[in-house]
Amino acid sequence: MFSTRSLITGFVAIAIVGVGLTLLAGPETPRSGVEKGSILPAYNPTHVTGPDKGTATCPVCKYPRNPAVQVWVHTDDEKNVTAIAKELENIARSHSEAKFKPFVVFVNAKREDGEALGARLQELGTRLGLEHVALAYLPGPDHPAVKGYGINTDPSVKNTVFVYKNRTVEAKFVNLKGDQKGLTALRQAVNKVL
Repeated sequence: MFSTRSLITGFVAIAIVGVGLTLLAGPETPRSGVEKGSILPAYNPTHVTGPDKGTATCPVCKYPRNPAVQVWVHTDDEKNVTAIAKELENIARSHSEAKFKPFVVFVNAKREDGEALGARLQELGTRLGLEHVALAYLPGPDHPAVKGYGINTDPSVKNTVFVYKNRTVEAKFVNLKGDQKGLTALRQAVNKVL
């Protein structure tokens, strides 16, 4: 027969092991974005740079069959966004024959004035020498496209990246880091749709 004390000690030991295993597993990547195999819906962001500069062109409508990437920026910092945008520009330049289309779409989590945000993105595009990467933005996180794409607006979600062709998601990243490991994974995913 088990004593109450030995049962409590056993439960405490199990709880400690459970907490230890959770800590070893590390933080879970938050969920964001429609899943692989999903068809991306139409929407109309304001383009500040790229081939559709000055328009509200729908990326998946105008380029429905092209291999493409959409990076949805929510709370990411400029350093990380810069690294990802530069990598996408390099891929686009080296694969122009594939008609690869890269887009970086700012969700505009702080609901910044469109003119001010547009000017800031224009300056970023000029500073980075972006010719192929479209920097675009939405008026805010309550825009219907955010829901349509399944973007998680929790502040822990810095970015959500879709790699696709024929409007169909082939790969997805959440909180992609613009370091060597992250950019290599992005490059490998893009190479599969080229």
